[in-house]
Amino acid sequence: YTRARKDEKKGSIFMYDTIIIGNGPAGISTALYTTRANLKTLIIGKDTGALKNAHEIENYYGFEHPISGKQLIENGIQQAKRLGATIMQDEVVGLGYFDHFEVTTKNGVFYSNSLVIATGTSRNTPGINGLKELEGRGVSYCAVCDAFFYRGKDVAVLGNGDYALHEAMELLSTAH
Repeated sequence: YTRARKDEKKGSIFMYDTIIIGNGPAGISTALYTTRANLKTLIIGKDTGALKNAHEIENYYGFEHPISGKQLIENGIQQAKRLGATIMQDEVVGLGYFDHFEVTTKNGVFYSNSLVIATGTSRNTPGINGLKELEGRGVSYCAVCDAFFYRGKDVAVLGNGDYALHEAMELLSTAH
């Protein structure tokens, strides 16, 4: 069991059993297990990532009807809070380790016995006018996730290299 401690030089510094960096599906899912294992858990997230832009998600287990990415994120955060996780909106700016992990954010320093990094990935989006308004409404970034919605339709893959080729190959069996 760990408890908060006071460091006079740095102000209040809190000790956790685990700190999770990232408040998307991977970070929140991890927190569900750590809190249920009675570990004092802190989740630090800067933002909710690209998932918040998903208009309708139909391939997530347990939902009879489509759910928006924004609602899915909110449901997960509320579940983690209900189980006892502490969730903080902040940006991690430094990591260290000496007998315990030290996580420095823009607003404080936190210590833990374990650290999980679940920051997801960022995508590069082309600077095309109107693209942002069409995300989740015809513009997709995941062929495996969304090919179902484009069955029998003409589609185009924007990009080059291995990733674009992989996405195009995924669409071959469903779209034109």
